[in-house]
Amino acid sequence: MAFDKIRSSQPKVVQLLENSIKKDRLSHAYLFEGEKGTKKYETALYFAQMLMCTSEDKPCLECHNCRRILNGTHPNVYVVEPFKNLIKKQQIIDLQNEFSKTSVERGPKIYIIKNIDLINVSAANSLLKFLEEPYPNTYAVLTSSNINKILPTIISRSQVVQFNSLNKKIIEDEMIETGYPKLSSRIVANLTNSITEALDIVNNEYFLELMDLVKEVNNIIATGDESLIIYFNENSSIIYQDKEFSNLFLSLLVIYQKDLINYKINDVDNIIFNEELETISTISTRKTKNRLIDDLESMLSLKAKLNNYINERLAYDNLLLSLERR
Repeated sequence: MAFDKIRSSQPKVVQLLENSIKKDRLSHAYLFEGEKGTKKYETALYFAQMLMCTSEDKPCLECHNCRRILNGTHPNVYVVEPFKNLIKKQQIIDLQNEFSKTSVERGPKIYIIKNIDLINVSAANSLLKFLEEPYPNTYAVLTSSNINKILPTIISRSQVVQFNSLNKKIIEDEMIETGYPKLSSRIVANLTNSITEALDIVNNEYFLELMDLVKEVNNIIATGDESLIIYFNENSSIIYQDKEFSNLFLSLLVIYQKDLINYKINDVDNIIFNEELETISTISTRKTKNRLIDDLESMLSLKAKLNNYINERLAYDNLLLSLERR
């Protein structure tokens, strides 16, 4: 786990935790709140390492304690996570029983509850009692991507720590380091602020097919070699199988359209489909900036209507006719 990524993506959070430890002003409970994929759980483990590291430069990430925390084998670190999208009362009772026992090892104890917004009412009430009467040298980290679903009484008994959205460059770099192609990494970094969601998108079995469809649609617009509507109807059956695929296709089409506008205003550095510069240049040169913006608005309008009852094929036909018009 690359903890240097935590420092670069959430510097304010790391600074707050480090200062709290140095000044001995630790809260007995923290609520890490932010979008999915903002490294809340990883930061909770990092915090545990800061508390339990045996080296002077904490966390060293190399000592016995740091390694066990990372491997999930430290007896003083207890993790609770939802089972079938729910945290139940028995899980909280098990947590309380575990922490009521005499610790096998000296030092602080920490429990991490992932996705606390998925806790049921009876479990939340049991947790409240635990938060109200914390054991000495015991710390809680609760994580959530939806603070609005958490009981106000739990929030009031925790120090809320806000996690910022990851910037595009961090997501792109992490995707490339994981082994994904540069273009795919660049594209998904512009579709979401979450590493988790970026991985879900790029691992979608139809992602590459939809990306190629977007390229070919624009290639036909540039060359005029064949009817765009006929080509699309013969090669887009996947789009009508699921709203998710249609939404992803339109999201990719919007990114390409923004590339056309960026090229038009000489902002080439911000072009995402930078392997398509010849096609982008042809279309951007032919169309005015206002026309490109109108096309973008048509795409966004269709995207907004997807969840409504519409004749999707007719809507796409109208969009493609507009895009193809010279």
